[in-house]
Amino acid sequence: MSKKSYKPEELQARYGKSENGSFYVKDIIGVPHPYMITAAHVSIAADRYSGILGEAAIEAAEKQGRYCGICKGKLKFHEHETALLIGCKAELKIDGNINPELKTYLESITDKCEEDGYAGFAFLDEN
Repeated sequence: MSKKSYKPEELQARYGKSENGSFYVKDIIGVPHPYMITAAHVSIAADRYSGILGEAAIEAAEKQGRYCGICKGKLKFHEHETALLIGCKAELKIDGNINPELKTYLESITDKCEEDGYAGFAFLDEN
């Protein structure tokens, strides 16, 4: 399934906020990390793809042994995923249990998250 691409403001409109506004989709984040383009990727794109650094150029680079600059080929391009980054203006846990507002919010957006091809959720403490 291909991942849909949204700008941060579009993500916020699509996913809304939790009941009290304490949790919302702030942006997206690469998991376990973003795919890091290297000079080799840029060179291949310039030489063979009219300078367009798209999937075709990245896949051609990988066929030549040029991989993500972070994991050095442990994960191929298509194995790098994207998650929704949840902005958290309240505690994730209350008395050792997941915050009920967060739980309800995540349950309400899980189907959209899967439909849009995201791997899941990451959390950013904004307290």
